[in-house]
Amino acid sequence: MTPDRAPLVRYRLDLDVLRSMLGLDESSSARAVVRAARAVSPGFEAFALSLAAAEGIPLGSGARGEVERARKRVAEYEDITGRAARLGDARVVKGPSLARYYPRDLVRSMVDLDLVVPDEAALWRVVRGLTDRLDAYRLDVSVTSHEGVRHLVTAVSWPTDDALLDADLKVEVTTVVHVGDCRGVPIRPGVADEPVVADLMALAEERFQHPFGPKDAIDVAVLLGSPAAPAAAEIVDAARAYRLAPELLELIDHAGTQPGLLTHVNADLVAALRADADTEGERRLATPLPGAGARETDARRRLARELPVHGLLLRDADRADWPVSRIEAFAQGALLLTPLADFVLVGQELVSQELYQAALRALEANRFAREGA
Repeated sequence: MTPDRAPLVRYRLDLDVLRSMLGLDESSSARAVVRAARAVSPGFEAFALSLAAAEGIPLGSGARGEVERARKRVAEYEDITGRAARLGDARVVKGPSLARYYPRDLVRSMVDLDLVVPDEAALWRVVRGLTDRLDAYRLDVSVTSHEGVRHLVTAVSWPTDDALLDADLKVEVTTVVHVGDCRGVPIRPGVADEPVVADLMALAEERFQHPFGPKDAIDVAVLLGSPAAPAAAEIVDAARAYRLAPELLELIDHAGTQPGLLTHVNADLVAALRADADTEGERRLATPLPGAGARETDARRRLARELPVHGLLLRDADRADWPVSRIEAFAQGALLLTPLADFVLVGQELVSQELYQAALRALEANRFAREGA
């Protein structure tokens, strides 16, 4: 932000604001605020505790431990981010990238870490680098495509040191951030060059997965209120390019409905987003995607229609000489053979025992799988 330009938003962030955001009475104690924060999302309690500490409220050993574990989680994700950048030119979106704009004393809780890589070969280098350091982990994978180009989303998760209290550590590595909704918004490859803009677009993209909540409102307030935030026109241009004006507008409006959080919002930013949101909404109605409303469950047909499919793990593998995965069809479905594991691709949550057994037989018969296993 240049010295002569006002911030896009001004915000207030203290226990009183959080108390109101969580729907509590103004007489509610700090303890009540922390308890309500616990119900919002994993780790949000640590944010509330750090907010209380910043206002001079003493923390006991349990509360201090909660904050310390949250900071340790952030530090571990920051270390992974650095290693992933060296392994596969990975770039973080949200998470540590966004946390740097929070007030210094506050902890932005992070359930998982999102990394985007330039291509699939880079993805498997990063995933292998992660799993080589772990004794036990879970690998999940999803596959989709756009205009004939295949994209993968992988997730590696493993237990924390305090697995009874804390959610598993989880790192998502993907070749695409903006996956859309399979109805009116397609995959949009690429990530904005400017970090604040990239984080804003990634936050807006999350609306396709879930409604916005208190944490999202705080995130957008912190980003738009940062001295690093670019001019409104740059944000509007990116929202238009990534077809996210409706979602970004909804996110800013959502933050504006949180009692006391925003004290100023740039009117030009909101007006431009509103105009673009109307245009984008009309376009979505006029040009629905071919897969819109599809209830197709067959993985092969979903792949042909460029709809996402998920991988059900069949077995681990070790194919250090494979830079990328392969999809192999069999009579009842499709296999995904990767450098680290083999999966049967599925289009629904529940999978029949018949399909699972057929996939195992097909895996055993597939010469690529046998040669690389």
